[in-house]
Amino acid sequence: MAITMKRVCANVEKLYGMKLVAGSAGMEKFVRWVHIIEDHEVPRFLHGNELVFTTGIAHSGTDWLLEFIMKLQEKNSSGLVLNVGPYISSVPQNVISYCEETSFPLFTVPWPVHLIDITYDLCHRIVANEEIEVGIAGAFKNLIYSPDEVKSYKPTLERRGFYPESQYCVIAAKPEFLAKTDEDEVLNNLKFTANRILNGSGRLFCLFINEDMLVAILNDFDAKAAGDFIKSLHAECEKFKNICRVFIGASPTGKGYPFVSSAYNKAVCALKLAKMQNEPSLFYQNLGIYKLLVSVEDREVLHEYYQETLGRLEAADKKSGTDYVQTLRNYLENNSSVQAVAQKTYVHRNTINYKIKQIKKILKTDLDEKEKLKYLIAFYVSDLL
Repeated sequence: MAITMKRVCANVEKLYGMKLVAGSAGMEKFVRWVHIIEDHEVPRFLHGNELVFTTGIAHSGTDWLLEFIMKLQEKNSSGLVLNVGPYISSVPQNVISYCEETSFPLFTVPWPVHLIDITYDLCHRIVANEEIEVGIAGAFKNLIYSPDEVKSYKPTLERRGFYPESQYCVIAAKPEFLAKTDEDEVLNNLKFTANRILNGSGRLFCLFINEDMLVAILNDFDAKAAGDFIKSLHAECEKFKNICRVFIGASPTGKGYPFVSSAYNKAVCALKLAKMQNEPSLFYQNLGIYKLLVSVEDREVLHEYYQETLGRLEAADKKSGTDYVQTLRNYLENNSSVQAVAQKTYVHRNTINYKIKQIKKILKTDLDEKEKLKYLIAFYVSDLL
C-alpha cells in the first residue's frame, strides 16, 4: 500500500499553487521519496519512484528539459515539478506533449513558493504513510508468530479494514539471485511492483518483507484473483531475469485471523517446494503428500523421523565424503532402476549397484517396498526441514 502520486499530491494546488500540466494518466504511480535536482546529469543515486523538483538554475533556456525528462523516465522517476520563474519562464509545448503521451506527471509551482516547504510537506506525507504500512505489517507479523495474542494485533488490523471474519490468502515470493547485486534493493523493487499490481485490484492487501521474502496478505481475494496476481507478478519479474529468478508460493483462502498464521506457513512451504522443483509458482493445494507433512505442528517429530531413518546414512556421508543420501533418493525416485540412476548421474551402473549395496548395509535394510516408502517419506520430510 505504498502512496501514489495522486494521494501524495492531494490539495497541493490549493496549498502551494502546484499545478499538474501534463501526464495525468500517470498519477497512480507510487512515490518513494522527493529530491531536488539541479545538475546537468540525472544522479545515479536515484533508485526509481522519486518525485523530482528543479528550478533550472544550472541551465540556460529550456532546451534541456525534454532530454532531462527522458533520463528521469529511464530512472523510473514518478514525476517532475518545475519551479517556474527566472530560470524556467514557461514550459515548452513539446515537453507538455511528450509528458502527456508517456503519462509522465509534470507539474509547475510558482517561484515565490519555497521548495523547502512543499518538499517537507510531501516527505512528511510519505513518511506518515510508511508508518501506517509498518504498523499494519507489524500487526500481521504478530498475528503470524503469536496468533493467540489477539490484543497485540486486532485493534490495528480492524482500524485498517482487516476484520476477523474476512477471507485471507497469503502469498510468499523470494528471489534466487543469479548475479551479484543489491539484494535489498531488488526486494524493495519487487515490493513496489507487487504494490502497483495489487493497487489496481480494488481489494485490500498488506505487503511486507520478512526473512528475505516478500509476503502479501490478500483480503477477500478469491482463488482466481490470487492466481491473476501471481501471473502478473511473474510477468513483471521479467525485468529482473538477468539478476534473479522469483519463486512464489501461495496458500489456500480461509476465514479469520487464526487462518492467517497457518496460511503463512503453507505459503512458505509451497515457495520452498517451488524452488526445489524449479517451478515458478506452486499453490499449497497442489503439494500432494507434503500437505500431510506440513500439517504436523510439532516440528521435532519430523526431525526425529528423519534422524531415525536417514540420520545414519547422512553421518556416513559426512565421515567418508560419499554421496549415499543423494544416491538413495535418486534410486527411490526412479522406481529403483539402477540403469535410470546411472544415466541421470553419468555414473556406471556397477558403481550404482555398489553404492546401493553399501547403503543397505549402513541402514541394515533390504529396501523392500515397505522400507522404500519409509525412506522416500523421509526425503519428503527433509525438504521441509
